[in-house]
Amino acid sequence: MGRAELGQLIDRGALDASGGSQGRLSLAVPAAWARDGAGIEISVPARICCARCDGGGCDSCDRSGAHRAPAESAARTLRLSLPADLTGCVTVRLVRPFGEHAPLEQLLVELRADTAASPGVLRVPPPPSSATARSRAARGPLLGAPLSAPAVLATLAAIAAVVGLLLSR
Repeated sequence: MGRAELGQLIDRGALDASGGSQGRLSLAVPAAWARDGAGIEISVPARICCARCDGGGCDSCDRSGAHRAPAESAARTLRLSLPADLTGCVTVRLVRPFGEHAPLEQLLVELRADTAASPGVLRVPPPPSSATARSRAARGPLLGAPLSAPAVLATLAAIAAVVGLLLSR
C-alpha cells in the first residue's frame, strides 16, 4: 500500500522572515460549514491585496498595493479545509498557492465566521468517511455503476460456461 503525503513541515520563523511577496485575502464563511466538516473552494480574485503594506504600496508589491494572481480562473481556484471550531477569525498561510513558478510566495487567507459566504467562496462537501467507504465496498458495486474490465471478462466467462453446459446436454 502506498503512502500519501499528509503535510509538509515548514519553518514558521523562516516564513515570517521571508522577503518574498505576500498577499492577503479576507473571507467570510458560515460557521455551520466548518461544523459539518466541509471544505471550501475559493475563486481568488485576479489582484490580491499586499499583506506587507495592506494595500498602501511597498517594495514587495512594486508600490501598487496588490499582487497579481494567475490570469486563468482555474489556476486561481484553491481548496481549503475549514477548522471545525471556526467561531472568530482564523488565518491560514498558503506557501506558493499558485505553484512554484508563480510570483506570489505566500497567501494569507483570513477566514471569519459569518452568516453567509463571501462572493467566490463555495462549500465543498466533506469526503466520505472511511467507515462509509468500507461498508459500501462490502455491499459490492452500486447498481448502474461502471464495471471494471476484469469484472466484465469474469462475468462473460461465467455466462459462456453456463451456455456451454446447457448446449452439451
